[in-house]
Amino acid sequence: MPLHHLKNGINKRAIACHARTPGLRKLPLPAVGIIVGLAFANGLVWVAVGVVLHYHPALVSTAVLAYTLGLRHALDADHISAIDLMTRRLIASGQRPVTVGTLFSLGHSTIVVITSVVVAATASAISHKFGSFSRIGGIIGTSVSASFLIILGLMNIYILYKLVQQMKRLIAMAPGEENKFEIKGAGCLFYLFKKLFKIIDRPWKMYPLGVMFGLGFDTSSEVALLGISSIQGAKGTSIWLILIFPVLFTIGMCLLDTVDGALMMALYTSTTLAKDQIAILYYSIVLTVITVVVAMVIGFIQLLTLVQNAANLTGVFWDGVINANNHYDIIGGGICSSFIVLGGLSVILYKPWRRRIDQARQIRHQPQQLQDVEKTGTVVVNEAATSGKDVHQHEEETTIEDQPSRISPTHGAEPHRNIAEDIVL
Repeated sequence: MPLHHLKNGINKRAIACHARTPGLRKLPLPAVGIIVGLAFANGLVWVAVGVVLHYHPALVSTAVLAYTLGLRHALDADHISAIDLMTRRLIASGQRPVTVGTLFSLGHSTIVVITSVVVAATASAISHKFGSFSRIGGIIGTSVSASFLIILGLMNIYILYKLVQQMKRLIAMAPGEENKFEIKGAGCLFYLFKKLFKIIDRPWKMYPLGVMFGLGFDTSSEVALLGISSIQGAKGTSIWLILIFPVLFTIGMCLLDTVDGALMMALYTSTTLAKDQIAILYYSIVLTVITVVVAMVIGFIQLLTLVQNAANLTGVFWDGVINANNHYDIIGGGICSSFIVLGGLSVILYKPWRRRIDQARQIRHQPQQLQDVEKTGTVVVNEAATSGKDVHQHEEETTIEDQPSRISPTHGAEPHRNIAEDIVL
């Protein structure tokens, strides 16, 4: 069968490509396939949303905010904890659960989508009944929208502060001890449903668990999405347009939760990987910063526009506010571009930043005996330089083996040249 041969050929090429790629081969091939599929789905959704928003440019910034909230919500402690715990449990029972994160996020987002539609429809119905007060309603709607976004930004500034504090405590730990560190901030339902985890013996059961988690709305991201839907409904936005926001929230959350589940599975099925709490906090901080910037920029533009319309203010500054309000599509495009640039920049900068952090942690937590040896090595090198001898020749003559009393037997022997290299660095 030609179709059968084509499928086999694609599978063989995918397996060969997976085996050749150093980073990908640490992840299970089925998990890589799901991640690639979800990334493709994200692209398709954004293309469709882009076509729709071309005719509604005022919603571009809000759409970007909804997507960012979904990405950030995927890194919330309750998601990380639930996916981590269930992946570990299912692997211990002999399974390879590549879809744990995907099914959990789909169940979670089901409630979010349904509730967003209900809230938006209710707000829209109420606003229609008071159509005669459209001007007052517009003022109230804009003021609520601006206030909500600014409050959301302030809430996320507090969350950002807590994340930075946790990162500082984590970096202060000795290398290897970060595996014991627990990211704080899990929702109350995580602790409520913890006993139910014991009955989940198949990956598909993560879907109903995600639904139950979604019933809580105990995180700022979910409350923020409902607020966005409510505000747009009160403004008279079509329910079909409002659906864009929970859909974007869902695809963003689903993508990162799937990646999280794949990484957890790779962790617990490989002896070469370690659970990287620093990376989780790093990207949580990056996404929270983006959320703060987007919410505050949109919120203050709306607030200034409201003040200008109410007081009929004029001047260069207020002309700029009017222009900003009339060019929401450009602002939205700028936010999209900055989102991509900041995201890519954070990925590029992570490795050199992490390398510096790890080096500083190694130096800070070196055993005292090894530090004594390094100090001794400094004296020896200086003496060699003052006596006119070649430093490299002196290093060959003076080795760790010649000075067994200076080093603890628990650390083993190490060539003296490494100490000299450390001194140079």
